Amino acid sequence: MTRHFNRLTEPEQERLAILVEECGEVIQAACKILRHGYESTNPKAITPEDENPETNRAALEREIGDLGHAVARMEKAADINPLAIRAHAASKPARILPYLHHQT
Repeated sequence: MTRHFNRLTEPEQERLAILVEECGEVIQAACKILRHGYESTNPKAITPEDENPETNRAALEREIGDLGHAVARMEKAADINPLAIRAHAASKPARILPYLHHQT
């Protein structure tokens, strides 16, 4: 097997690709909420068979769940350290506080 200059294995590259894809889908879902609101739905998705189309909120929840799976997969493979992630998450409230305008 030829090694790429970044020294990533094919499984590592695949896990990163999944992570990037899921991040993009979370971004897209969040942007739709900014444009149309949480409870809006895709008007093209409404068909006679689909009386309850997915709301933008539900789409965001689904995509964040998919992102969580991608992160968990990377943790399981030891690509990333879950303890480091939790430490960064725990320190985020203090780091973001100076930039917040509307959060309590």
